[in-house]
Amino acid sequence: MSNSPLVDFTLITSNSSPRTAKISAITIHHMATDGSVESCGMGFANPARRASSNYGIDSKGRVGLYVDESRRSWCSSNGPNDNRAITIEVANCSRAPEWRVNDIAFEKTIELCVDICKRNNIPYLNYT
Repeated sequence: MSNSPLVDFTLITSNSSPRTAKISAITIHHMATDGSVESCGMGFANPARRASSNYGIDSKGRVGLYVDESRRSWCSSNGPNDNRAITIEVANCSRAPEWRVNDIAFEKTIELCVDICKRNNIPYLNYT
């Protein structure tokens, strides 16, 4: 199992566990801030936080890796989902109620999703 070649920054956190299901989904979450991949990674590096994601994308379109794809991140507060999903945190360029992401982050998210699907033989994604 490999990680994305799109990664610009790596900070592997201990906030993860062994994956118990085949990768078959992608879960996208937002940072609730316009954070960098470095600041997102530092947040996940704190073991007391008990949170993580596999990847992060900042508003400059940079990709961070925090949990190897071979491992389950602690992202969605849903164990069965996190066991089968690659999870991505995306920086916001606005706050509530819109929680928008800019075009650069949006395009990089699509590019990362395509890469994840190709490498993990996911034939299609449904937005839900």
